[in-house]
Formats: sequence, C-alpha cells, structure tokens
Amino acid sequence: MATTVRVGPERTSAPGNRASRRWVGGALVAVVLVGAGFRLWGLGANRLGYDEAFTAMAGRLPLGSLFGYLRAHDSHPPLDYLLHLPLARLGVSAFWFRVPGVLCSIGALGLFAWWMRGRGRVGVLATAIMACSAFEIVHGREARMYAELELLGVAVAVLAYAWLRAPRRRHAYLLGILVLLGLLTHVSMFLVGAGLLALPGRRRDREAWRWRGAIVAGGVGWAALWGSSFLVQARGGHSDWIPPTTPARVVDTISSLVTQDTAYALVIVLAVAAGGVLLVRSDRRMGRVWCACFVVPLTLAAVAGLVAPVLLDRTLTMVAWAPMFAIAVVLDRLLRRAPALGVAAVVVAALLVLPPSFSALAGSTGADRALRRLEAVARPGDVVAVRAAGKAPEVRWTLGVRGHQPWQPVTLTDVVPTVAGLRLGGAAPTGRVWILDWNSRVRAAPGYQRCAPDRHFGVSRILCLRRVDAD
Repeated sequence: MATTVRVGPERTSAPGNRASRRWVGGALVAVVLVGAGFRLWGLGANRLGYDEAFTAMAGRLPLGSLFGYLRAHDSHPPLDYLLHLPLARLGVSAFWFRVPGVLCSIGALGLFAWWMRGRGRVGVLATAIMACSAFEIVHGREARMYAELELLGVAVAVLAYAWLRAPRRRHAYLLGILVLLGLLTHVSMFLVGAGLLALPGRRRDREAWRWRGAIVAGGVGWAALWGSSFLVQARGGHSDWIPPTTPARVVDTISSLVTQDTAYALVIVLAVAAGGVLLVRSDRRMGRVWCACFVVPLTLAAVAGLVAPVLLDRTLTMVAWAPMFAIAVVLDRLLRRAPALGVAAVVVAALLVLPPSFSALAGSTGADRALRRLEAVARPGDVVAVRAAGKAPEVRWTLGVRGHQPWQPVTLTDVVPTVAGLRLGGAAPTGRVWILDWNSRVRAAPGYQRCAPDRHFGVSRILCLRRVDAD
C-alpha cells in the first residue's frame, strides 16, 4: 500500500521511517546554519544608520530621562531600548551593538525549524525561505526591535499550535508573558493579540477562557507600564510618513515579507493565498493558527491603514513566517503532483528570494559611505552636522561616541534649514562646518563660505562651510 504524504500537523512520512526523519533533521540543521551565516556575514561592516543610532544615543541618556525622551521623540515602547542600553553605554562597535538582534533572529529561525521538524519537505522548504528571506535577514541584522519581533512572532505561533493540540494551564501563563513582552516591544502586538483572541473561536471551556484572560492580562500589564506614554506618542505624528492603505500597498506589503523584489509582488501574493487555502483544507489546526496569526493581523492592519499610518511590512514582522510557510505548502503540492513543474517552481522561488538577500549583504549603505567620508575629513575643532537636524544621532554616535575624542552637541540656527550635530574637541575651534545634507535642501548659510567642493552621494551631499570671520 502506498504511503500518503500530506501537509499534516505531525508527520510527512510513514511511521518508523528513520531515514526520512534523519534527512529532514539534517536538512533543517543545515538550513539554520546557512541562515545564521547570512545574518552574521559582514555584521559590523556598515556604521549605524539613523534608526540604529537613535537607539544607541537614546541608550546613553540617564535612565530617568529615557522614558520621557521616547514619549516625546518616538513611537515605540521601551523594551528594545532597554535591551541595547548597556551596549550603548559602553559605546561598542556596530558588530556588537547588532549582536542581540542577530541572536534573536537566529533564535526565531531555529525555533521555526524545530516547529517544522515533523512536516517533512514542507518544513524544510518553509525554513529555507525564512533563512534566505531578505526581509528576515535585513531586519534580523538591525539594532532595532524587529529581530525580537521575529522571535516573538514564531514563539506565539508555536504556542498557539500547542494550545490547540492539547491545552494546558501553563500555555496561558506563557501567552500572557509573550503578549506583555510583545506590547512592550512594538504596537503591532495589538494586531497579533486580536488574532490570538479569535483563535479559540466559540469555545466556552475553561482553557479557552484562560487563554483569553491571559491576553487581556498582558494588555493590562502593558497599560499599567506604558499606556499613558503610548497616548502621548500617538499624538506625536511620528509615523505620519507611512502611506494609507491601497490595494497595491497590500500586495507590496505581503510580498515584501518574502522578497524585496516587488516586480513579482502579485505572483507572490497569489502563491501565499493558494498556500493558505491548501493549508486550511488539509490541516485544520495549522490552518487556524495561520489565519489567527496572519490573516487577522493583516486584515486589521489594512483596515486601520485607511485612517491611520499602520500598513507597513515592518508592522507585520511578527507574522512574516506565515506567507513563507504558505508558499512552501504550494511548492510541496507541486512537487508531489507534478514533479517537473514543482522543481521549476522551486528554482523560480530561489531566484526571487536569493538575489535580494545577496544584494542586501553586498557593499556599503548610503549612510555608511557618507559617514566614512565625514570620518576622513573632520578634524578636532570642526563642527560636524546633519540635515535634517533630527538625524543628529547618526553623526553624534559615529564621530562622537565611536570617535573616542571629546565632543559636545551643537545646533546651528544660522544655517537654513537648521542643522544639528557635534563639535569635535581637543583643539581650538576651526570655524569649519561639515554638513551631511541627506536631501540637498540646505539653502542658505549667512556668514559662511565654501571651504571644499561638495561631495555627492546620490541625492545627498556633504558640504564644507567656513565662517567668513574665522581666523
């Protein structure tokens, strides 16, 4: 009698097929190692960009001032800042500052592989996509909160599946902790929390109410610790740059979770939808987890995005595993039903996923090239500034904290628009000002004259200005 291979919850091979299980286990280990290599490759090659430098400079504030600073200048909760605070205080290199995030991203990949260990080829394919996804790699290498969200998202999904399979009291306790940690990391946990509330459906048993109560308890804990600060942040307009929801944005957002090549976004979304349908039909338990942890948060984000700045690929970091799993289901179905077509589909998937990942790892970023140039030309006594003034953490961290020489923050109001940065110490003031103008919008500088040719980096430039009355 032939063995049926299915997208089931536990096994994709006949019981006792040890060779198959060893192959799957070995493949998953290899894939995790490859994914870890992607995340560690050249980790410290680029200087901290604005968002990372913002985290670093915020972490150098006195602890009593940090929370007020975040309320006034950011839209995120404080947990990631507290995680990076010791490293910011030590002024470590970019490599070490990014290590906590990379460990979380590798942990997410390893946990996902462990979860997928009983799903045979589907599990290997899904883990391979996650290991090589440019979205997972790029945000798993940043010194920001998104790597923690990768880990929290997989952990929540694993817990939800375990609860559906065999509810235990400890599941609810662990869920409450994960919800609280998620809310203290990023507001997108509200979207995932809504999906988790929908997971029990109409069940009225004790475990279902305990599950719901754990989610509410996590929310109450967040409200007590950060709720009032969130209300202040919500009025700050820090996320107004996010465009409103449109059908095209929904398609691009889903596609970006898998690959950053948006040319084939519609194909990716159709594959995700097909995989979701196959999954729901073939494995009801996993299908419920997939819908609760992906479909519900995505739908809420899209609807909320009609009236508020919500819909963004990073907003869905916690659920990024789901579209990858859905695509793996489609690939596995094609390999079983039409092997030649399935192999071709796997090759196409690799061509869509891998090049953006290699591209993300190759070369320097625009911020890194500009900051390297400033490091090369700035001398003690110079002022180094940036436009817009709010981006001052970039230069203050790289040339000040990491420059290992005395410095003090400055803001120049006689340059239009205003620029901010630092004055390098250790020598008398030179009267020279280096400005990193990210959008080439500096228009006037009364009392200054150019002291070097402009250096261009795409739409950005570095200006050298010197006070006319400087000695």
